[in-house]
Amino acid sequence: MKVENDMQKKSLTALVRHHLNHARDASSGRSAETVYGGHVHVLRQTLIALRAGQRLGEHDNLAEATVQVLEGRVVLTSGGASWSGWRGDLITMPPGRNSLEAVEDTVILLTVAKLIAPARRPELIALCQPTADGTVDGTTAGTETIVLDARSIPHAIRHAAVFGALDAVLPGFTLDVIEPHDPQHMLAELQQSQPDTFDVSYIERGPEFWRVRFSRA
Repeated sequence: MKVENDMQKKSLTALVRHHLNHARDASSGRSAETVYGGHVHVLRQTLIALRAGQRLGEHDNLAEATVQVLEGRVVLTSGGASWSGWRGDLITMPPGRNSLEAVEDTVILLTVAKLIAPARRPELIALCQPTADGTVDGTTAGTETIVLDARSIPHAIRHAAVFGALDAVLPGFTLDVIEPHDPQHMLAELQQSQPDTFDVSYIERGPEFWRVRFSRA
């Protein structure tokens, strides 16, 4: 019987050096790369480089996750408690809302074992894959990209609903928001309240709907 060899090897030392240099030069002060995993995997490992003073904003930890400090020093905060992590430390992320700050130029390896498929998370509403015209068919299982069709949300609470969904987006995942108009005002609010927390790009620009992709930076 033929056994396929799926073994892969990457040099974390080289990746640390590359992404740390990139983070130091980048305006966002960060750089990241998925080193293992994807939508067909339970396990996902993301290498994240942060310039001193940069932080991963608060988000809900909805999976089993660890942070391995490959270079530098970090402070992980959760529920009013905080833990310092130095090079060589492995920190188990507690459930609930967490944030992480780089005390000095830092590289971490974030390992996440998904417990719930992203598109099925109960606190996100109207989540499923859109069809080509932006409508939602509701039949596709969860993938790396979570989709929120905000057109069905009342205007008075739409921004709050989108911001709540963004809080649940883990590093390495993206959220696509479908809006009935160009969400420039919402994007300005997001940049003011959470500067440089997300990379934002337009996937569709009207005239029937606008689709904006958010990736946690």
